[in-house]
Amino acid sequence: MWDWIVIGALAIALGALAAWLAVLVSRGRKAQWRFQILAEVAAVSDAAGSLEETFDAICDILIPAVADICAIDVIEQGQVRRAALGIAPGAGPEVEPGLRERYPSVPKPMVEGEDAAALQPRFIERVSERELREFAHDDADFEFLRELGVRSTITVALQARRQVKGALTLSVAWSGRRYSEDDAHFAWILSGRVALALDNSGLFADLERAESARAEIAETLQRGLLPPPLPHIPGWSLAAMYRPAGAENEVGGDFYDAFRVAGGWMLVIGDVTGRGARAASITALARYTLRTAAELTDDPQVALTTLNRALLARRDASLCSIAALSLSEDPAAPVRIAVAGHPPPLLVDGEEVSEVAEADPVLGAFDDVHWEISERVIMPGQQMVLVTDGITEANGELGRFGEERLHAELAGTGNPAHAVQRLEAALRSFTAGAPDDDAAILAVARAPSGSQALDTTLAAMTGKGDD
Repeated sequence: MWDWIVIGALAIALGALAAWLAVLVSRGRKAQWRFQILAEVAAVSDAAGSLEETFDAICDILIPAVADICAIDVIEQGQVRRAALGIAPGAGPEVEPGLRERYPSVPKPMVEGEDAAALQPRFIERVSERELREFAHDDADFEFLRELGVRSTITVALQARRQVKGALTLSVAWSGRRYSEDDAHFAWILSGRVALALDNSGLFADLERAESARAEIAETLQRGLLPPPLPHIPGWSLAAMYRPAGAENEVGGDFYDAFRVAGGWMLVIGDVTGRGARAASITALARYTLRTAAELTDDPQVALTTLNRALLARRDASLCSIAALSLSEDPAAPVRIAVAGHPPPLLVDGEEVSEVAEADPVLGAFDDVHWEISERVIMPGQQMVLVTDGITEANGELGRFGEERLHAELAGTGNPAHAVQRLEAALRSFTAGAPDDDAAILAVARAPSGSQALDTTLAAMTGKGDD
C-alpha cells in the first residue's frame, strides 16, 4: 500500500512539475513574442517614414496581436488630436468612424504634462459603467462607448525630450481578452519605443524648431536688456557688475541702470520675478518706465509710484524690487535714496559697513503705497554699494553667502572698482563659478579731488570686459 502512496505522490509531483514547465514555456514564448513586437516597432522607427506612415505602421503591428483598438493621440498646446487609429476585425461598421470623430479621452494629467502624474499609466482591468461615464463627453458618447463593449484598456504617455507629447491607448473588447498588470507593464515599455518612432518620424521637429527659436529670442532679449556701459558722471566714480545665472543666452531677472535726469543722475538696481521671456518683459517695463518717469520729474518717489501702477496693470503678479539713488551734479549735495522691497544700500567707510535706508514695500504688490525718500551725503573716502539678493542668497559648500560675508568683503575697499572686483571674486569663489541666481552690483563714490571719475563696467557674464 505504501508503494502506491509513493507512486501517487510522485505522479502528483511530476504533474505539478510538468504544469510549471508549461507555464515557463508559455511565458518564454510570450516574452519572445513581445520582443518581436518591440523589434518591429523599432524597425518602423529606423525606416523614418512620414508621420502618417509611421502611425499606420505602428497600428498595423499592434492590431490585432496586442489590442482590438489602438489609438495614438498627439497633445499640442493643451489640446488632444486623434492622429492614428487601428481597429481589429470583428468590430461593427460604426466603430471606426465613431472613434475617429470623437474627442479622445486622454487622462488630464497627461494633457497638462506638468508633473510626475503625467507619466502615470491609466490601466483599467475591468471597465465598468462608472469608468465609461468618466470617459464619456455626454450621454450620446456614453452610449457609443458602452456599445463598444471594451473589457480592458491601457493608456500610456508618449514622452520625448522630457515632454509628454502624446498618448498610446490599447483596448480589448470583442476578442474577449482582458489585460493584466503584466500587459500594462509591457504597454509602458512599448510607449518608449513608440515615442522614439514618433520622434524619428518628425513628430517632434516642431519642438526642436520652437526650442531653437526660443533660444534665439532669449539671446536677442538678453543683448537688448544687458546693462549699458556706465556713463561718465563728472565728480563721481562708478563701477558695476551683472551676471545672470544659467546659460549665456538666458535672460536674468536682475538689472541695473544709470541715466541722466534734470539736475543730476539716477542710479537704479533691481530684481524682477521669474526668468526667461517673462523676466525680460518685466525688466524692460521696469527700466524704461523708471527712465521716463525719472527724466520727467527727477523724483525717485514719482518714478516708483509710476512703475508700481504699471506692474499692477499687468494683473499677473509681476513683482519688482528697486533701490534708486538720485545724484546731484554737486557731489557734496545729499544723495536721495528710495528703496522698494530691495536690500538697502550699504555705506562703506573704511572698515565700517552699514545700511543707509530702510526698505519699503515691493513694487507691484499693493496699490496706494508711499515710499520714503531718505538723504545721505557721501563724504570723500566713502562709497555706497547696492547689490541684489543674488549676492546674499548665493549658495555654496559653506551654505549661504549672507549679509555678514558681504559686509566683510566690502570692508576696507577703497573705491567702487575695488569693491566690485573684490565682491565679484568672492562670489565666484564661494559658488565655485556656478551661481544659482542672478547677481548685480552697483557702487558709487565721490571722485578723488583733481581727477576724473573712474567709469568701470565689469561684464561678469563671460568674465571678459565689454567690447
